[in-house]
Parts: sequence; structure tokens; C-alpha cells
Amino acid sequence: MTVTETDSRSHEQKALTPDLMEHIEESFRVDLLRRRRHRRVQRLMLNVAGVILFLIVWEVAPRVVPGVNLQMFPPPSGVVGTLWDLVASGELAGHAWSSLKRAISGFVLGSTAGILAGLLTGRLMILRDLSDPVLHSLRSIPSIAFVPLAIVWFGLGETPKIALITWGTFFPVWVNTFIGVRDVPSIYVRSAASLGASPSGIMLQVVLPAALPFVIAGLRQATAVAFVILVAAELVGASSGLGYLISFSHLVFRVDMMFVGLMALGALGFLADTLFAAALDRIFPWYGAEAR
Repeated sequence: MTVTETDSRSHEQKALTPDLMEHIEESFRVDLLRRRRHRRVQRLMLNVAGVILFLIVWEVAPRVVPGVNLQMFPPPSGVVGTLWDLVASGELAGHAWSSLKRAISGFVLGSTAGILAGLLTGRLMILRDLSDPVLHSLRSIPSIAFVPLAIVWFGLGETPKIALITWGTFFPVWVNTFIGVRDVPSIYVRSAASLGASPSGIMLQVVLPAALPFVIAGLRQATAVAFVILVAAELVGASSGLGYLISFSHLVFRVDMMFVGLMALGALGFLADTLFAAALDRIFPWYGAEAR
């Protein structure tokens, strides 16, 4: 083979390289999408199977366990009629919407305050030393203990309920954000400063992204805390909401209606967590929300 022929073949191989790379990239993308779809379908099927299995156990257990009163512990077949009546009348949707509005309002306020406090206390040593005793002391007090005080201060309207949820969601977000900001490697900060970044630029473009996994963990924990405090706040001094529905059912001795309220709370909590994970996967695809 002559030198000219060798150069010509080498040139042809180089010319095919971009096409080959594009083919490899496309194959990888298709395979990745296929595996993601397979995982989603598999997860959905397992989720449905888990719910069905739970309902079967719930239906059978009260009937086979000795001494269980079906009026006190109704199976799903005894609850579905009440569930349908509440859904058809729109009462359940109204209570769920009232609870959801309160949970979202308190979550947004508490999370925003928690992220800001975590950024400041994690970066400013003086502010950290000043606030540590107070914040950690308040964090150790259960949020439910403030229910009577919130009613005394704010009355029986929406304000005490949102204030309690704000208070409860603040602390998990603050703690996680604080830990994430505090543990950011100092070399990141020094490198950004040496390149001329301003203090606010370092905070928003270096520190906060580096602490993002901790912030997200705090936000996800705060979603569960919001619903816990929501029920406690609605059990006292409320005229709507799922907590009120459960409390009212207790007064009229409707255990089946209590179960409907509990099921609705569980469904709302699961939906909130699922939407949170989906939003993470959409906004921060590298975070790995699908691997939950």
C-alpha cells in the first residue's frame, strides 16, 4: 500500500468520525431514555401492588383478628361508601383544599426564612455564635406546644395555623442549610474571590449551589413536618380542613369518616412528596431525584 493510499484511507476515517460520534451519542441517549421509562413503569407497578396489598391486609385483618369491632376499625369496604359520599358532595375536596392552602403558605414562608437564616449563620461566625443558643433552644420545643399560644396571640382565623406551619418548617430547612453552607470547602470560596467574585456572588453562585443537596434534604423533610403541624393546628379552632374533619368525626363518633380524613392526609402527603421529587428531577436533573 502506497503512502498516498494510506493517507487517503486515514482521511476517510477522520471524515466518518463525527458521524460515528453522533451515532454513539444517539444510541446512548435512546438507551438511557428506555431504561428510565422501564424504571418508571416498574416503580409504578410496584407502587400499585403495594397499595393493593395494603388494602387486602386492611380488609382481612379486622375480620380474622379476634375481638376486633368492625364499627371501631372498619375495613376498606366499610369506608368506601363514606368516601364516595364525601367526594360526591364536594365536602372532601373543600377540606383538602383548605388544608393544602395552609400547608403551602406555611411551607413557603418557613422554607424561605430557613434558607436565609442558614446562609447567614453558616457564613457569618458572629451571627452564628449569637443565634446558636436561641435557635437550638427553640428548636427543641415541639411546634405543637405552641398551638394554645398561637390561638391566644392570633385568634381562630387562618393566621395561627399558617404561623405554626411556618414555625415548624423553618427549623429543618435552617439546620440542613446551615450544615451545608458551613461545610462548603473553603477552596471554593477562595477560588471565587481570587477571580473577582463579590461577596453576594460568592454566596449565590458558589456557596448555595454547593450546599444544594443539604437544602433539598431540609425542604423535603419540611414537607412532612408541614402536614404534621397542619393537623395539630386544625384540630383546635378550625371550621374547615382535614384536621377539622377528623376532629368533627370524633365528636359525632364516625370512625369511618375519620379513616377518610386520614386517607386523604396520606394521599396529600404522598402527592406532595412525589411532586417535589418530580420538580427536582426537572430543575436539577443531576441531583438524582429518581433514585429516591
